[in-house]
Amino acid sequence: MNITRFSLAAAFASSVLLTGANGQTTATTEPVGYVTVGITAGTGSAKKNTLFSVPLMETEEITGQVAGTITGVTANTISNSNAGWTAGALSQPATPYLIQITSGEAEGRLFLISSSANTGGAIAGTANTGTTVTVSSIDTTQVNLTTLGIVSGDTYKIFACDTLSSFFGTPASSGVQGGTAAASADTIVAVSNGVPSTYFYNTTLAKWVKVAFQSPDASNVALLPYYGIQYSRLANTALSFVVTGQVPTQQREVAVKNSGTTVVSQFWPTVTTLGTSGLSSVVTAGATATLADTVLLTANGVVSTYFYNGTNWKKVAFQTPDADTTVLAIGTSIQIVRKGSASGYSTLTQPVPYTL
Repeated sequence: MNITRFSLAAAFASSVLLTGANGQTTATTEPVGYVTVGITAGTGSAKKNTLFSVPLMETEEITGQVAGTITGVTANTISNSNAGWTAGALSQPATPYLIQITSGEAEGRLFLISSSANTGGAIAGTANTGTTVTVSSIDTTQVNLTTLGIVSGDTYKIFACDTLSSFFGTPASSGVQGGTAAASADTIVAVSNGVPSTYFYNTTLAKWVKVAFQSPDASNVALLPYYGIQYSRLANTALSFVVTGQVPTQQREVAVKNSGTTVVSQFWPTVTTLGTSGLSSVVTAGATATLADTVLLTANGVVSTYFYNGTNWKKVAFQTPDADTTVLAIGTSIQIVRKGSASGYSTLTQPVPYTL
């Protein structure tokens, strides 16, 4: 479908897309625009879940080359000898950045650039230099960069990354329901490497906090666009968030655990389906949901479970008709539950589902 003409009117979103320059150091023109992503209302006394994601890439001007050519790579670092970055500028806890590989064997991989400190729930590592970024341990837990086939001569692009605070704001600014405890507030669950963490806005402390660890501050926790988020809404009104940014123009590669749960974003600012998602390549098929890995989707706060039988997707309890045309809405997330005890990660590769 043509990205300059398509409508994002769907279950969760609508948009107007414009074409404009990215304002960075390259002369490339990229399609940019916005989508409005919805959160299902709770009842006021019970929460309803929305699997949520951020479907556009956030561009921002930086000092140095926002896009360029890699001149060196180690297990956890990427270098460009001509980058001209400001040391530490890409590693500030409150304003995290991502680096995407845009060519070569790892095209489409996105990595969080390591923070310089633990402030506000960021994960400290090594700050960037003028020529080198260190990839956060969130990502290097999964992969050694050199084993992905990243080499000198591959290209990259840098994007900004939202945090809990910058995206969700405060109850006054965005309508999220805060509370003195998680039970009386909207909650957000982010899963990293199979480990879920729950956050809410603490109205006593006037900040985002992690459940069970309500101090220190969790406001700088990065909202990674390649992972999904579960938003549990308690308030009895729906929410909407306007997401602005660049339309993804590269194929997407993301790591999926070989056992346990991975929550990945739908990622694309257009409707896709289970049948075209490529998810069948990273799940174990089976004749029934008991034997197969499962995929969970939410719509209007209702969770539905699917499995792949080797030929078609099926909805649990409704194995006919086939579920290949089940919609993956814009701004949603996908929960992948893999059975067994295999270690390591598989790679989900998804081509761009539209024509630019």
